[in-house]
Amino acid sequence: MRKPLAARVLWFGLLRAATLYAGSEAGHAQTQSAIVRGQAVAERACGGCHAFEGSQGGVIQGVQVPSFRTIAGHGWTAERLQTFIATPHRPMPGVSLDLAEIRDVVAYIQSLR
Repeated sequence: MRKPLAARVLWFGLLRAATLYAGSEAGHAQTQSAIVRGQAVAERACGGCHAFEGSQGGVIQGVQVPSFRTIAGHGWTAERLQTFIATPHRPMPGVSLDLAEIRDVVAYIQSLR
């Protein structure tokens, strides 16, 4: 015997909600791990110039280097941040990070917003 339509709709809605919730938890965990990895990469590869606390980093070649929090405040998209990190520009030297490391650094920067 089939369940009434209202019961089937309710069941489907609950199943869908549970699926979305489980997916968001997995996505959140992945994002959190990317943030942690990104901070570690940033400390290793970028910490000589960029500050992790406060609003300013050091002065390199006469240019005030922004902190990671200041960079996050620009509100740039992930794609723009990735391109900016991957493209050498004065006074930032070319960094030898692979795409996964760059994405993790971007996740870290965006977590500071």
